[in-house]
Amino acid sequence: MEVARLRAYRKNDQAWVEQKNCAIVRRLVGYGRLVGAEATAALGRLYDVVRLHGNLFQPSFKLREKTRIGARFMKRYHAHVPPRGCWSIPAWPRLTKERLQAMLEREDPVMLFAGIRAAQEELGKRVDRRGPNAGPEEPVAIDLQRFTASLKTAWQGGEKRPTHRRPYRRTKPYPKRPSMLEPFEPQAL
Repeated sequence: MEVARLRAYRKNDQAWVEQKNCAIVRRLVGYGRLVGAEATAALGRLYDVVRLHGNLFQPSFKLREKTRIGARFMKRYHAHVPPRGCWSIPAWPRLTKERLQAMLEREDPVMLFAGIRAAQEELGKRVDRRGPNAGPEEPVAIDLQRFTASLKTAWQGGEKRPTHRRPYRRTKPYPKRPSMLEPFEPQAL
């Protein structure tokens, strides 16, 4: 028997499946339409960096208990255990622990964050270059000095991601309609 969240004649079941799109996918990628093999490769690069950054350096809280007091719920969470805390788990194989240790030594959270922003910038440019503007472009190089300097002020004005929704720009010229008062302008003067 196959387990699925979608049930027959329940049109709102898809909301359960796609409930994290806005929180994770749209926040990273944006709302632009991405088509083609190059876009797929750019998304793959973004997701690789996000996976490492999220799993190695982002906190994760697991619910320990939930108590109801009247109409309110009190939630208590386990203390955050970074990946370094996995060495105390005896069930994990030694080889897995060694691979995780090597990954932690190799990766730098600032470089991973800069890689996320570079991949988002590439995706943002790809959304802008659709249709007649499409063409090959070289990959974005990460300048760590410029990126760390921009982190000092990004929190003040709110950093706008390159994949953020762009304002609508009409591409076709539209004819100007004549004014309804035009025939009466000589009388008004």
